[in-house]
Amino acid sequence: MIDRESVEDELAIQDRVLVEAEIYGRPVSFRTVIVRACPTELWLGLASPDGRLEAMRQNQTVRLTVARDGAALLGQSVFLRPLGGSRSRVFAVVVPAALERAQRRGYVRYPIDLPIRFRHVDPATWEPRGKAATTVTRNLSPGGLLFVSDTAINVGDDLDLTLPLAGVDRVSMNGVVKRLARAAGDGASGPNGQPGRTEVAVKFTRITSLDQNRIVRFILLTEHRRREAALRVPGAPAAEPTAATPLAH
Repeated sequence: MIDRESVEDELAIQDRVLVEAEIYGRPVSFRTVIVRACPTELWLGLASPDGRLEAMRQNQTVRLTVARDGAALLGQSVFLRPLGGSRSRVFAVVVPAALERAQRRGYVRYPIDLPIRFRHVDPATWEPRGKAATTVTRNLSPGGLLFVSDTAINVGDDLDLTLPLAGVDRVSMNGVVKRLARAAGDGASGPNGQPGRTEVAVKFTRITSLDQNRIVRFILLTEHRRREAALRVPGAPAAEPTAATPLAH
């Protein structure tokens, strides 16, 4: 669910903000907190100096995702300047004119094919164990995902998951297997009598709010690009809204 809201009274000191931009055509992100809120600009602080700030251009467009309990606030801004010289870990951006509130309560799943790596988590040490397996998601939300696999997995298994979002950007999280089902279109067994693929529904059990916000942002951008691509095709009908179905976790 996306609601457009005024910025007034929404942003405060110590709010966590994910800043996304492009440097030399490659996506980058900065995890920051608001250290000062002025009428026309925000000062954002990093945990440590980041040399990539020197490559940012004045008036370059950036995307902001502000962490909120139960929601993410999404907006577009402009990079102004680093503060404090080349070793700066503070920089200024324009206060966004409006923010979109993406609700995280009542998660919906978005159908999308993404490569994903996973390993089992040792229940005694909570450390990943064994060789990582690679497969493809069938849907994704900030609260969980569904993937298909021919690896032996049981309901209740804890998994360590790594998911690419854009370029070299990745999110890592833990999840618990909540449901298994035979993958649609697969028979009881695969080629040469091997077991068929299984649909694995996973609920995230360890994921940061900022990473949930990054997933929300990625889903929104992906849907926007799909619609733009459909509109560029001559004679193509307008893209229908993607069906949103609650995750069965």
